[in-house]
Amino acid sequence: MLAGGCDQVVYETALLRIGAFRCDPGDPAFHDSGPARNYCFVFPRTAVAIEHEHQRAFVANPNVVTFYNRGQQYRRHAVSPVGDRCDWFGLDAAIVRDAVRAVDPRVEERPERPFPFTRGFSDARTYLLQRQLFERVAAGQPVEPFAIEEMAVYLLGRVVRSAAGRPARTAPSHRDAVHHVETILSSRWQDHLHLDTLARDSGLSVYHLCRTFRRVTGLTLHQYRCHLRIRTCLEAVRESDQRLVDIAVAAGFANHSHFTGGFRRAFGRTPSELRSGATGVRPGPPAGARDCWRR
Repeated sequence: MLAGGCDQVVYETALLRIGAFRCDPGDPAFHDSGPARNYCFVFPRTAVAIEHEHQRAFVANPNVVTFYNRGQQYRRHAVSPVGDRCDWFGLDAAIVRDAVRAVDPRVEERPERPFPFTRGFSDARTYLLQRQLFERVAAGQPVEPFAIEEMAVYLLGRVVRSAAGRPARTAPSHRDAVHHVETILSSRWQDHLHLDTLARDSGLSVYHLCRTFRRVTGLTLHQYRCHLRIRTCLEAVRESDQRLVDIAVAAGFANHSHFTGGFRRAFGRTPSELRSGATGVRPGPPAGARDCWRR
C-alpha cells in the first residue's frame, strides 16, 4: 500500500494483497509515506489521525475502517505513542468498483476513484473476521487462496455498506468537537473519564456533546469507548500470554466478569475461547467459504 520500510506484504495473489503497516511516530515515513499503491481498506490496531488531501483530519482507531484509492495522498498525525499499526487489504480495481456500485451508482463517473468515502465504522463481527484472516495468512497457515480471496471480497462488501450508511454530515465546528473527543477517547480508552470534562474540552454542553457525538459516529460515547477497549484488548488476548484478569484490569474493566461479558457480546466468544484458538463468529462467513476456511 505505502512506500517505505514500515510496510510489509504478508500475502499476495493476482486479485488480492494483504499487508501490515507498522510505523513509529519518530520514523521519517510516519507523517508522509507516499501515495497509496492499492485500492484498499484498512483496519487500524492503534489510533492515528489521518488527513486526506484537501479534507479535514479524522481519527482512525480500532472502531474505524479507512479507505484509500490508488494514488491517494494523505498525511498522518500521532495519537497513540506507538504510532500507526494497521492491517490492510488491497483488491483488484474491478472488484472494488463492483462493491461500491451496489451503494453508489455514480462510481462509473470516477472509475479511478471508486471509494467516495475515507472511513466507516466497523462492527465487531467484521473486526474479528479480518483479524482472523490476517493472522492466518501472516502465520503462513495452509488455507486455499480461493477461500482467502472470497473472504476478503466478503469483508469489502461489509465495510463498503457500513461506510455508505454513515450518518449525515454535520456542521464543521461540531465535526471538529467530535474529532477532539475521539482523539481523547482513542488515547485514554482505559481511563475513567467524566462527561462534564469531555464536554468542557470539546467546547460543547453536555447535552449537545452527547447528541452530536452520536449523530456523527452512530455510537454513544460509552459505546465508542467500550468498543475501543474490547478491540484493543483482542490483540493482547490472542497474541500474548498475559493473564486475562490482568488484561481486564489494565483496560479499565470493573472486573473479569464485565470483561468476559463484553467480549461475548461483541464477538460471540469469551476471551478464553478466543485465546484457545476458537475460530469463526456467529453467524459465520458465507457458507461456501466456511468449509475451506476450516482446512
